[in-house]
Amino acid sequence: MNKYGSDNWQDHRFTLACKEVERRGQWLDIHLALYPEEGETLPEELHDPSVYVICDLGGAIVQIILLDEGCDCEYQFTPGEKEKIARYLEEHCSAEMDSLLLR
Repeated sequence: MNKYGSDNWQDHRFTLACKEVERRGQWLDIHLALYPEEGETLPEELHDPSVYVICDLGGAIVQIILLDEGCDCEYQFTPGEKEKIARYLEEHCSAEMDSLLLR
């Protein structure tokens, strides 16, 4: 996760937990808790980071957003971190997602 506009891209190690999955019109909103792995330091400007994922009703990820204290912030995930989040959704949140999707 890196500050917008930064040239120094760095993947951070973190674990995730599925907090909430809800349908909102044509979208599926997924909220994930984010915890730094042991020994990992996240950017000090982030106080309570979490993940907000928006999917279409077919289950395709539309956007992955880094939140801080529940609000959009000036940080973004790296491509590698986004892949990790997508894998987590597939492996750990699929039951909750499937119950709300048009599959």
